[in-house]
Amino acid sequence: MQMPTQKKRINITIDDATYAAIERLADEREESISRTSLRLIEEALEYQEDRHFSKVADARLRKKQRRISHDEAWD
Repeated sequence: MQMPTQKKRINITIDDATYAAIERLADEREESISRTSLRLIEEALEYQEDRHFSKVADARLRKKQRRISHDEAWD
């Protein structure tokens, strides 16, 4: 008896050009279209997270406050 996966599924509709691009990338990586799509989504989420924390860091750097060095922080 096969156990159902615990992972969630999504169903999306994409245009032919996007599908062809993912298909080419999957062929290059020697992996399935589904796996390539998942990796692309994960990379996009990491990028969005990086952008968010970059904005947070920029806002903190604009504040006029005393800064401490790396060495001082770890003493």
